[in-house]
Amino acid sequence: MRKRWLAVAGYVGAALTLAIAALVPFVLMGGITQAVAHAGLRVDEVYTGGTVARSFTRNGYLVSVYEPVQPRLLQRGGPFVQVVFSPASGLPSNVDELIDLDGDGQPDVRVRFAVPGDARASLHGAVQALNSRYRSVEPIGADSFTQLLARTGDRIVLRIPLAPRR
Repeated sequence: MRKRWLAVAGYVGAALTLAIAALVPFVLMGGITQAVAHAGLRVDEVYTGGTVARSFTRNGYLVSVYEPVQPRLLQRGGPFVQVVFSPASGLPSNVDELIDLDGDGQPDVRVRFAVPGDARASLHGAVQALNSRYRSVEPIGADSFTQLLARTGDRIVLRIPLAPRR
């Protein structure tokens, strides 16, 4: 009888331990979230594209030009400038834009791409550099993190690579 009682107590203890182990992350999640929020952690600019430097409106859509992003020492990829077109639903079927990336009043690149009706279709286009600070890329798609043309939700994200420094 005692052996049977010990076996039942052991199984009940094991089941309670598993239940507590499964529930602890949910109970502590609020505290963990607050600790991370107060730690000042941020998503790196290589992933977010940096901060918006300037924006301008076209016929029915907004073009946001970001500050140039320089990857850090151990990060892969090269430097780039991110440009976001939003909303994608407001874009014409073929986009052909001259864009001033550095804010000097002169266009730095010419961007061309088609906007397919299907939001899940891949985008393809071309970037033509108009000065030596940027690199031309043709075709540009979602093959590289540094030179990228992709749709994210109702935005089209374009990353234009900077030319190597000389």
